[in-house]
Amino acid sequence: MYLRTRRLIHRFLLRPLLRRVVELTVVRGDRLDRRGPAVVVANHNSHLDTAVLLASFPTGRLDHVRPVAAADYFLRNRLLAWFTTRIVGILPLDRHSRGDADPLLGATQALAAGSTLVMFPEGTRGEPGVFGDLKSGVARLARHRPSVPVVPVWLDGCDRAMPKGSRLTHPVRCTVTVGRPLFIRPDESTAEFLIRLRSAMVELGTDLAEAA
Repeated sequence: MYLRTRRLIHRFLLRPLLRRVVELTVVRGDRLDRRGPAVVVANHNSHLDTAVLLASFPTGRLDHVRPVAAADYFLRNRLLAWFTTRIVGILPLDRHSRGDADPLLGATQALAAGSTLVMFPEGTRGEPGVFGDLKSGVARLARHRPSVPVVPVWLDGCDRAMPKGSRLTHPVRCTVTVGRPLFIRPDESTAEFLIRLRSAMVELGTDLAEAA
């Protein structure tokens, strides 16, 4: 039931609304149309980011797409928890786990089940136009599942369409540029992989700026 409701909302409400209101453009979106598990990572400056990314996937893939999101924020009340888990399809992440608990266990299990995860490796929304340092979680996840591709994405315009702290959406063109998949190398450290991933994301943003 929830999957059907989610499909209907995305197909007939979210996708048309975003493409009309923010003039959504997806570059190399075919790289999101793949079977099997994947980790899609993007820069994060707006509450629109998740919605824009979900609208960039082919409708037939949405059942398998799980945005990784902070449990303490998105499960803070029953209504929000219902909407984000049942309609958005988030995979809750406990950012404050203690002891031997592995906060990435749910993500690892989701990949093993064939899901595509959406992650924002900066860890939180940054200021408009600022690309922060990447947290280690995505590299650790890649090491757990080295055969799973990590797909870099650059989001442009979301920070202007709905800046951090704003509750209103402005009619600004948002562009989603999808890069080539990366795989962690056996001899690659966490820091080295994060540098390579960050460089790939920055390059996508630079190419977009030069083409404008």
